[in-house]
Amino acid sequence: MNPRSHSAGGLPRNYRLTVFLLGLLLTASSLFAYELEYANTGYQVTSGMDYAINYELKKLIASHEKAFGRRAPASFKITYRIFPNYELYRGYSAKNGKTVSPQLLGYTQSQSSYNMQTGIIATSLVEVVTWRQAQPAVLTSTVLHESAHAVMHAFLLQVPLWMNEGSADWFGQPAWANGTQQQLDRARRWQTLHYLLEQGQLPPLRTYLVTENYDEWSKMFGGNIGMGYVVGYSLFDFFMSHPNAQQFLTQLLRSEGVEKGEKPEAAFMHAVNRNWPGGLAAFEKSWHQWIVRKSETERAAMQSKMKKK
Repeated sequence: MNPRSHSAGGLPRNYRLTVFLLGLLLTASSLFAYELEYANTGYQVTSGMDYAINYELKKLIASHEKAFGRRAPASFKITYRIFPNYELYRGYSAKNGKTVSPQLLGYTQSQSSYNMQTGIIATSLVEVVTWRQAQPAVLTSTVLHESAHAVMHAFLLQVPLWMNEGSADWFGQPAWANGTQQQLDRARRWQTLHYLLEQGQLPPLRTYLVTENYDEWSKMFGGNIGMGYVVGYSLFDFFMSHPNAQQFLTQLLRSEGVEKGEKPEAAFMHAVNRNWPGGLAAFEKSWHQWIVRKSETERAAMQSKMKKK
């Protein structure tokens, strides 16, 4: 077995809950399990949040197994370390060599081991770190977004930056949180992308795909790192829109250069250019067309909903 670590961190044992879930997966229904733990930080996790986390983890694991053609690791443990205030969150992060700011609502650390012959991840230890924000909805959203990261780390050793954040935004939106405000936010997201496209302000896809850190996103989007997430979300949505595109993405993410290489972003971009019919230019054109289509569809859906009120 070969260990692969995204970050190091101790995992406390003061509150442990093992959950066994039964779901329909790749073939017939099969049993998959994860171990969930809430660290003793002084923050009391409500029963409602605990239910939401377990509900979403079940959905996320099943969705990732279906999307990436792999089973969840035999040993999969997730620790949630939710601090009651920002100062404790910052102090803990500093002790572990992590620099945070109030804008960084949370982060995920993971450590995995895998079989070198098969490349299958055998064990995955993941820690989600955040703090209690003023609005409960923000904390819930943060926890679910980071849960998507946690599950992703259990299925793929490493992914490009755009995929890491874009897929977490995509998978981390719970089906039950689809009220008017969420639909409006989604419509605005696609409208913003459409506007940037029309104004020629979307970065060249080649440049965006090879970005390796958030500072590059900041420079690329005039200090608005959030747009890096939005663009990644739209790319992942495009891939997931059609079975063939989804299969294409899965094959690239599981390729040697992307999953185990030193430069997964560059490896992914070159793989798209080599393997997508028409190369990167054709892919970029299709993605732009998808942005236009989605912006029109989401806007029409919102207009229809508002008229019914």
